[in-house]
Amino acid sequence: MAESITVRYYDGKHNMPHQAELSLDGERLRIVYGGGQTDFYPLHSAAYLAGVGGVLPVLELPDDARIEFPDHHVPDWLPLKHKTMLQHVGRFEQSWKWVGIGLIVVICVIAVTFKWGIPTAAYYAARYLPEQTLNSIGGQAEQAIVGLTDESRLSAERKREISKLYQTLKPEQPAKLLFRQGSGLGANAFAIPNNTIVLTDELVALAENDNEILAVLAHEQGHLSGRHSLQQALRGIGTGVFLILITGDAGDLLSNLPAMLVAAQYSQEFELEADRYAISVLKRQNIPPKHLADFLQRLNSHHGHDESGTAQVFSSHPVTAERVKQVEMLAK
Repeated sequence: MAESITVRYYDGKHNMPHQAELSLDGERLRIVYGGGQTDFYPLHSAAYLAGVGGVLPVLELPDDARIEFPDHHVPDWLPLKHKTMLQHVGRFEQSWKWVGIGLIVVICVIAVTFKWGIPTAAYYAARYLPEQTLNSIGGQAEQAIVGLTDESRLSAERKREISKLYQTLKPEQPAKLLFRQGSGLGANAFAIPNNTIVLTDELVALAENDNEILAVLAHEQGHLSGRHSLQQALRGIGTGVFLILITGDAGDLLSNLPAMLVAAQYSQEFELEADRYAISVLKRQNIPPKHLADFLQRLNSHHGHDESGTAQVFSSHPVTAERVKQVEMLAK
């Protein structure tokens, strides 16, 4: 005679459970209830869910039917897929010891993901996005910056002088220079992925000589070379980065990137890297890198006295003693 167990059976048609006898009939589950009524389900169609705490273990069946095991006992003769593993998981979830260990593991995984995983994913995603995509999101970011600024008041002659100054950097991929009246953004500069460097009139006015402007241009070229703005934006939506790497579908992510490219501040890591690029370029031209340090300190002082606070919010160049210290050290 086949072994059986008393269970609560929901037939998927009524909300009230039936007391039923569950047994095996070959590769089928046999359920007898209601004075002899019998239902059969293929064994492979049953999805086992282990009980946790006050939640009973159940079998989910087709057509919204289900079986509950009232005493938390699932018989050994019932060959359910993943039963043993899920029972172990259920016991772990009821143990404060294993809950604590699991919590520590989750925290470690999250920490590692944010410390190394997301930055690494952002680096490779930024490096391997096609040029057409870079131009598209960079163009949208450029339009956003244009919307936040006004037409430049620099003379045509002054723009030509700065453009010629930029050409002395001899970049592998010369960027387009875009001059704008900063308005609320104040003295600022941006490097955006469509190979464009934006300089505000206020930044040009703040520089005491052309070598300081050249230092700023070299710094921004460093950001372009490292695709820092794109990496920074991708880091800000790290889950989206993983979506790109896993599915290859960047549609939803890239639609949000232009705004993030404008608003996101560079990390200290990217600022130091761009500074090193600028220092190397200036030294090759026998221009003292001290010009970069001088301008960084003046820019920091200028933003610190900005009454509106707007420029400080949008500034992509948080000046720190560490950056100035690096310039002084590498200038030797």
